[in-house]
Amino acid sequence: MTSAARTLARNTTGTVCGVLVLLAFAAVNTLAEQDDIGNRRARGRGSNSGDPCAIRDLKKSDIQGFRLNAPDGHRYLVNKDDEKKVPQLYIGENGTSNLRCITCTDIPGGPKAKRFKMQPRWHPSGHWIIAAVEREKYSPPPVLGWNKSFVAGMLQSGIWTDMYAISPDGREWHQLTNFQSNKKGVADGYTGPAMTTDGRTLVWSEIVDGNVMKYTFGKWNLIAANWEERNGVPRLTNARNITPPGMNWNEPANFQPDNERVLITGSPDKNARGMDQYLLNIRTGQLQNLTNTPTVWDEHGVSSPDGHKIIFMSAYPYRNDPKSSTVTGLKTEFMMIDEDGSNLVQLTHFREPGHPEYSPKANAAVPGWSGDGRSVTLSRLIFPGYDYWELSFEGACGNQRGR
Repeated sequence: MTSAARTLARNTTGTVCGVLVLLAFAAVNTLAEQDDIGNRRARGRGSNSGDPCAIRDLKKSDIQGFRLNAPDGHRYLVNKDDEKKVPQLYIGENGTSNLRCITCTDIPGGPKAKRFKMQPRWHPSGHWIIAAVEREKYSPPPVLGWNKSFVAGMLQSGIWTDMYAISPDGREWHQLTNFQSNKKGVADGYTGPAMTTDGRTLVWSEIVDGNVMKYTFGKWNLIAANWEERNGVPRLTNARNITPPGMNWNEPANFQPDNERVLITGSPDKNARGMDQYLLNIRTGQLQNLTNTPTVWDEHGVSSPDGHKIIFMSAYPYRNDPKSSTVTGLKTEFMMIDEDGSNLVQLTHFREPGHPEYSPKANAAVPGWSGDGRSVTLSRLIFPGYDYWELSFEGACGNQRGR
């Protein structure tokens, strides 16, 4: 999920927590005056300019959960809480809002229904869903670990999870990792993965050291591995550390169409709060900083289907407020840039009075493009919960192949 979920609390082996935890125990600062970035916005709602990236509409989603369309274009996946506030996975058919939960019952070989299921991704084959699943055994820290909101925030950040491959009907579960608490040299959870379009390479980030006295958000290694299937059973092989030198905090998003460059959030700085958006070439190791804002919180970038556009959450509109890029004072909106980092555009105004999406304590969280590049699902954090919005463009903003 987020570094917004990785800060300042740890167990004896160094598990980190983040913004979700801190916000549970600290007041969220009220709205500060926004710096005017209208001259950089370039696009506005209801524009008839013929620009495919002009915003047509922004409204609350009919389905309040994070939606991911299947590679076949006929199905979609929704990650949302059940009636017991446990995140589950649901499958729907395009054109309907009827959902079927595939994780709400105990399945032999799979985790119990009461365990959290998060961070879902479709494998490009469409045969599998990759998800982070709460482990049966892990070690929350004393005192804080008794608080359900704390534990939920940690789980949503990827701590205390394992990676599973799940069939879309929910009948098959295959554990891909074996993370553990309190074991030296073994990660305690992960975030990701990003997958190449052929599904043969996965990249994720795993926490290996939560010493927040040394690493503000903990130390995370970026791992690449091969995806293999034998007799219909998936597994990960040839795992290797591809962490850019000095980038102790990082999280992957998705691959560019060239299947070599992966979009990541990261920071080489000790406090990591000025994180940026990068493209990392996993073959050459070349690293390109797209945002270059060392004092601004930029996170959760996602490339469009054609790779030409990137949407991310950022404190950039509030950069004149010194607290806007801090854990307890975070203020973020969704922004969009071209793949070379140019043409910065503000897409939302969650913290601006007078806009329909305004809410005084809301923060942009995670975006997700539709397969045709015409719309984006946006998750918004109003602690301790989320709501979900749909932003539609005038045209295929994120899928302009051959332009």
